[in-house]
Amino acid sequence: MLSGTAFELYEYAVTHPDWTKESASTALGYTIRDLNSAITELTGRRLFQQPAPDVDCFTAISPDVALAQLVEADERLLIDLRAKISGHRSDMASLVPTYLAARKRIALDSSIEILEDPGVIRKLLIDYGRDVTEQVLISQPGSGSTAEVHEEGIQKDLELLERGIVRKNLYNASTLDHVPTRKAVAATAPAGLEYRTLPYVPLKVLIFDQSLALVARQLDADDRAALVVRDVNLIHVFTQLFNVAWELATPYGWETESRTPAGLNSIQRSVLRGMAAGYSDEVIARRLDISVRTCRRHIAWMLEELGAESRFQAALKAKEAGWL
Repeated sequence: MLSGTAFELYEYAVTHPDWTKESASTALGYTIRDLNSAITELTGRRLFQQPAPDVDCFTAISPDVALAQLVEADERLLIDLRAKISGHRSDMASLVPTYLAARKRIALDSSIEILEDPGVIRKLLIDYGRDVTEQVLISQPGSGSTAEVHEEGIQKDLELLERGIVRKNLYNASTLDHVPTRKAVAATAPAGLEYRTLPYVPLKVLIFDQSLALVARQLDADDRAALVVRDVNLIHVFTQLFNVAWELATPYGWETESRTPAGLNSIQRSVLRGMAAGYSDEVIARRLDISVRTCRRHIAWMLEELGAESRFQAALKAKEAGWL
């Protein structure tokens, strides 16, 4: 943005081609020093040019001509930079097939591979999700993924189901009260994706076609690494474990609210079983992957509903009432 002095001087110079500093000073009321500063500014913007280096007068230049002169060097640099980036992109793209082929050859030579990079894990999931021909089994711990994650997965799941792929998801029972998960179930279950829940799901496992399994390493809460298992014997073991858990699990019940006739949802029923087994609040919360505070809130509600004065009495009354 031009300063006010530079703007007025430029306008004056355009309308008075034979102007001088003295005439401009008289006409505009600016000092010679102010005008010299404005001339420097206009010259830098290529709006003023000297007919010759030793001539102390300046010619006003059209803004479009000044712009062309001003950005010419930058445009040339930009064109060169774009060409350089395009060359780099082309070089790297040509190496991708070689890299992927080499990775697959390495993978075939190793029954278990550890992947630390979440981006690489995601790429592998996309590749095998695209190539799967029979079934995908997923065991997912935790209280539920974000709405963004579910939204991204819904379309992929529907595409698999349209191809006749068997899809089974085993979730933690806490997802029954998780709105994004319930919406994702409602969007995919009618198309054939099967969902069941358990009070506690210990491992995150994905099994593709009995040919590959991804198992979350879970060394700690921040561990995002995965074990890529290709050994058919190990995959068979994981599949058997999944099938046993699936038979013990409860259908998700996406068409209705997940409430039992006694008024309990699945989490509360699991809390009640833990109380009956004599587990502490901390142990119950850890098994159900919920906070201790949430666990105690459920316990307080059930004590009040049952009219019990202790956890032991609540367990007895719950059994008498058919809650267990």
